[in-house]
Amino acid sequence: MTAPIDADTTPFLILDLARLMRTEFERRVAASALDVTPGEARILATIAREGARRQNDLADLTGLGAMSVTAFLDRLEKAGLVQRMPDPSDRRAKLVTVTDRAAPLLVRLRAIGQDLRAITRGDMSDADWTRFRELLLVARDNHLTERRCRGPREETSR
Repeated sequence: MTAPIDADTTPFLILDLARLMRTEFERRVAASALDVTPGEARILATIAREGARRQNDLADLTGLGAMSVTAFLDRLEKAGLVQRMPDPSDRRAKLVTVTDRAAPLLVRLRAIGQDLRAITRGDMSDADWTRFRELLLVARDNHLTERRCRGPREETSR
């Protein structure tokens, strides 16, 4: 018989927290009458945070499938919340940006995010919460640095 898996390892805890926060974010977006789906809200918030991006970058950043991202962007573009423009570095590609029309929606999405952070923070002190966030940033940046060092070939072979 194999030993049970420890569910409180760091990766499991991070995944659990991310899953719980994403689920609650999606529930709140769906219940908020914002006229966007939770997936569209994720795409819109990602573009607002990251700046102009290609569709394939948005799929990577959000963990959504490329076809889902395309469908979300089509609807967001039709609603006037995003625009696609030629990528100056590759005329075959398009960059996606948010429009001014998205600003009120982004304010409401930000409020949902702030509520979720308050729930997650609970009664942690300001110092503990700040340190927690700093450590998450270090861990993320360590991973991103390692990923960049490996290069695209090594990454796909793992």
